[in-house]
This record gives sequence, C-alpha cells and structure tokens, in this order.
Amino acid sequence: MGDNHSGRHVSKALVEDSLMLDLAWIMRLGPIGDGQAVSGEIKWRVDGTALHSARFRLDLRKLESARLTIWTETISQAVMLTAVPQNFGGRRWWMRCPVTGERVRCLYLAPGGTRFASRKALGLSYRVERLTRFDRPFEKLFRAQRRLGDVQGLGVGLKRPKGMWNRTYARHASRFDALDVACAEKIVALIQSGQGDPAAFFPTTGGRPS
Repeated sequence: MGDNHSGRHVSKALVEDSLMLDLAWIMRLGPIGDGQAVSGEIKWRVDGTALHSARFRLDLRKLESARLTIWTETISQAVMLTAVPQNFGGRRWWMRCPVTGERVRCLYLAPGGTRFASRKALGLSYRVERLTRFDRPFEKLFRAQRRLGDVQGLGVGLKRPKGMWNRTYARHASRFDALDVACAEKIVALIQSGQGDPAAFFPTTGGRPS
C-alpha cells in the first residue's frame, strides 16, 4: 500500500463515483418546512437505473435538535442541521459535516465508505480535475445533466425536474446551452484537425439521487 514515503501516487476518490446527499433536494422530496418532520426514500440513479437506495427522516421540529437521519443496508447515520436566517425572511438549512463540523449543503459517501461526510473531509476530487483542457467541456456538460438527474450524453438535452422552480431551471438551462456550444466547437475543431474519433474524448458518466 502507498503512503507519503513510498513514491507511489494514490488517486483520490471521485465525487462522481460517490453517493451524494443534497439537503435542498431532499427537502423538495417531502416537501417540508420549519416545524415539521417527514420520512421518505432516496434512490441514486445512473442513466435512469436505480443502483442504490436509502431511507431518510428529516426532522425540523426543533431548531436546536434538527437532524437528517439516513439508513442504508450498511449505514445508520444522523447528521445535525443548522439554520441561517435569510434577508428576505425564513431560514436556509445546512448540514454539519460529521468530520469537520463545517456547514455544507451536500455530503458524500465514497465507494467503500462507512459514513457520509463533506467533500473536503473525504478528500474527493472531481473527474474534470483529471481531464485535459479538451475533455473538460464534455465532463462539465455531463455534470450539468447529472445535477438534474438526466440521462447523460451529447444531444440528449436537459429536462426540468418535477418541483424545480422555473427560474432555477432557467439558470441551469442557460449554463447548459453555453456548455453545449463549447462541446460542439471542440468536436468541429477535432474533426478539422484530423486527430481521430471525437467519441474517444468523451468521459464516463455518473449519477445523482432522485
């Protein structure tokens, strides 16, 4: 096994290969508001196929003891929540990383992991960080599709998830359109340069909860 003195490079686990808990996404599954508690199920999908699932209970009845509890086949974990008052009224809820204590919207379960924690705590990297400049527009495009639970690929487009506000979707769609144009330009450049099959440059894809 490699260590700091072995001379071997140990690659970090990837965000895209980990299970993600997105608090805002979970709150929309309920839906739920302050002073309430709700239970439900999360399913993590890749290209529309459910690969993993978990039961959850989100309890916002008391500000000082608010928590999200997750049960999978191998994990039972309670995550403490904290709320920040908003300028326009109401609160915005965050999770506390069980390792660092930092306030985060998303927690991750790395492959083979035993608990959900923040990306920083787990040392996760994004696949795009390992790609060449040519590959990155494609991975960013696929990541935009993953965020909305869509099937990933060129020409697939983007669909608005049920329950997502129109203005939020419009922001995602605007970003997606710009990435789509960037990918098309890269493909044209590749063909004109005669460097080979554009499909060879397309990165693999992952999934997100639904």
